[in-house]
Amino acid sequence: MDAQELVIHLGGWSLGGGPLHRKLADGLAGCVRKGAIHPGARLPSERSLAQALSISRTTVVAAYNTLRESGWLESRTGSGTWVCEGSREVAAARDSAHAAALAGSPVLNLMVHRGHEGIVDFSLGSPMPLRELPPELFMLPPEEHAALIQDRLHYPFGLPGARQAVASYYSKAGLPTGAEQILVTNGALHAISLCTALYLQRGDSVLVEDPGFFGALDTLRVAGARISPLPVEPDGVPRGLLRNRIIATAARMVYLTPTFQNPTGAVMPAAARLEVARLASELGIPVIDDGVLAEIVLDGPPPKLIAAYAPKAPVLTVSSLSKLAWPGLRVGWVRAPEPMIERLARLRSAQDLGSPLLTQAIVVRLLAEIDRIRLHRRQQLKPRRDLMAELLRESLGEWEFRIPAGGLFFWVKLPAGDSREFAQVALRHGVLVLPGTAMSAAENHAGFIRLPFLADEETLCTGVRRLAAAWREYRSAGARGRRANVSLV
Repeated sequence: MDAQELVIHLGGWSLGGGPLHRKLADGLAGCVRKGAIHPGARLPSERSLAQALSISRTTVVAAYNTLRESGWLESRTGSGTWVCEGSREVAAARDSAHAAALAGSPVLNLMVHRGHEGIVDFSLGSPMPLRELPPELFMLPPEEHAALIQDRLHYPFGLPGARQAVASYYSKAGLPTGAEQILVTNGALHAISLCTALYLQRGDSVLVEDPGFFGALDTLRVAGARISPLPVEPDGVPRGLLRNRIIATAARMVYLTPTFQNPTGAVMPAAARLEVARLASELGIPVIDDGVLAEIVLDGPPPKLIAAYAPKAPVLTVSSLSKLAWPGLRVGWVRAPEPMIERLARLRSAQDLGSPLLTQAIVVRLLAEIDRIRLHRRQQLKPRRDLMAELLRESLGEWEFRIPAGGLFFWVKLPAGDSREFAQVALRHGVLVLPGTAMSAAENHAGFIRLPFLADEETLCTGVRRLAAAWREYRSAGARGRRANVSLV
């Protein structure tokens, strides 16, 4: 196991009180307990782990010595430090871990530490619920509730009223859609997972933006897909590149976030969308258009959906209200030609019988108020985006970024160093940040971090102040590490 992989499993190891070497020792022991490090595994050298964690080599040496003394580790002359196979402690840990752990999502490890007292979370992008929305929107009248609970049918396609509401939503947006072209899912990521399961087999090639949405990357990894990167420029994936990449990689599917791309905020222009739609139609290749962030419009209107240029093409438009209204709804959907929806529903019925009817009924009510919801979210986030930009310019003037016209994130280029190492320093200063490598299947973009602008004014000010202190410490230590990608998209 190399040092950077181990850092992912360690997660927020440095949180809490106590000596740093003791916290590191506890974190390493925890990795063995949960099966992330296996008995008999060789650990990284003290020097390489110290660099990856941006701490002194002395701290790592002390942590390793602590674990040797307690029976977790052993040294082998000339070959480094290994996890013991025969000690009582490791045997107990092995008994509690079922099977070899996957490398795992770095975000899952970060989520374990969300809400830790005193920590500013700049790692994930979950907006707070809109307090301006009346509670009645999330409550069903007695007659609607009674009708739902008396219905004995399951709806693998989705509640008919919800399907019609989503279809009307797309028709008003310039994409004529019937209810039969909608499948309701348990969130947008569930929709992506269903599309992946339907169109990809293990070893198939899929084209994905790099950087891109880590949730989609994890889904594709679990499916065993071979991920081929598409570079992202200020206008998204470059025109003219997609056809060549589809042919060169024998791609079976394409995944795009063309509007307020996660994490760069790029917006694909209309001409490029038309080209993608024509390619999907001509080559018969499924294209997922992830539009979850498309409704978070802060400046100007976004362009039309890809499917609007070829409504019968194999374009799977995926979205939800999780970012716009409330992440706790866990209702998403897929819009596609009816035959594709039917195949997705058959596949979905082998996994579950449908999404909860109560939350689908709430989505119907929310979609009826979507203009008001858009307005409230824009009024909430635009001042926070502008404040975050001002704070970064004042306190971290060396950092480079563009102001996104929508979405939830700044994609920030550091002037030096490795964002994975800097994230460790930031954690010790009380800020969780997401390194750019977490957004890349090839672990590119080590010179970037993704910063959301979702918190209130006080939290944004506190977080940036802590980031500035962490940056000063990191720079004073020499900003060690490598840079995998330094272009600002």
